[in-house]
Amino acid sequence: MLTLAEMSAKTNHDLRVLIRDLATHRDSVDRRQLYWALIMADLWVPARADSAPGHLQPGDLQPLDRAGPGGMASFAAFTHEDAARLWQDDEGADLPLRLEKIAVADLLPLVLDAGAGSLMLNVASNYGGELYRHELETCVDGIRKLAKRQAAAGASEPASSEPAAPETATEETDGRTLWQRLTGWLG
Repeated sequence: MLTLAEMSAKTNHDLRVLIRDLATHRDSVDRRQLYWALIMADLWVPARADSAPGHLQPGDLQPLDRAGPGGMASFAAFTHEDAARLWQDDEGADLPLRLEKIAVADLLPLVLDAGAGSLMLNVASNYGGELYRHELETCVDGIRKLAKRQAAAGASEPASSEPAAPETATEETDGRTLWQRLTGWLG
């Protein structure tokens, strides 16, 4: 099992391992670890060749040839460029597309706005999977909650660059926040 610090690292290799593990175990712990690693990752997505780099819109995303659940569109995303190139050689060779690297936190709202029923990870690769719309929505909710927590933690820190004096004799002064001390046993 990965530690919180390991899950926070932006390594798509770990993401591919988590995809494989989830496919073999179907464990809720593996699923939560995959979701965490996914929202922290950057992925490559096929986009229209004439779209503006760095400014993707929902209409710039290229749906797959197959429909997702309920007849909704299914979109592709790739953890590494080799998987994207493999898909492009197999299925997308005739389409004028380019690959855009994008943070999952930015990608998921675009995919949902584009009407996605699912997001296929690493189509035509050994490390693949499919996330359904409700899973994508859950990840977006998680991203929002995480952003709120980070904003609240940032607002509670003192404005000066010097650490605040301890309010009580029992407060630690090693520079860690209360949240870091409480969750320190995880790492």
